[in-house]
Amino acid sequence: MHRLYTFSPINDEVAFNKVLGYITSELEKLSQELLSQRLPISMLKVFAHYPKEYTYLHNLVSSRGPKASISSDKSLYVHVDETINGYHIKYLGVRIVDPYRMQVGCGDYEVSDFVEFRKKYIHSTQFVRDAKDSVDMIELWHPEFDILGYVIPTR
Repeated sequence: MHRLYTFSPINDEVAFNKVLGYITSELEKLSQELLSQRLPISMLKVFAHYPKEYTYLHNLVSSRGPKASISSDKSLYVHVDETINGYHIKYLGVRIVDPYRMQVGCGDYEVSDFVEFRKKYIHSTQFVRDAKDSVDMIELWHPEFDILGYVIPTR
């Protein structure tokens, strides 16, 4: 079988935890690469790539904490209180299968001075841009990374 995705299909908790660690470390590298700073990471979301994988991940994420109000029809989030690679993670999530989300997953960086942060960094490089769905979210991406990062105001 030819594998299109770095980790998928994820079908056990050990693999899921490995992916969470991977997303966290890649988010740290992404913010260093694009902004020359280490931003606080508060949310991690895994992108499912197969229907059976999504069912498994949905059940696993659901078991990790109470459903969060930021959940949507595309993403389930739960409240957690975990430390992963030195970051305090408040939310874990899983996204439905989406052919346009080839990445392993994404995460949120929370900043207290979002307005100033936005003024300083928006469009500082082609890899820092407004997120499509929100004016209070900045997307960090790079073609050499298989994760996405989103800068948001502190919740």
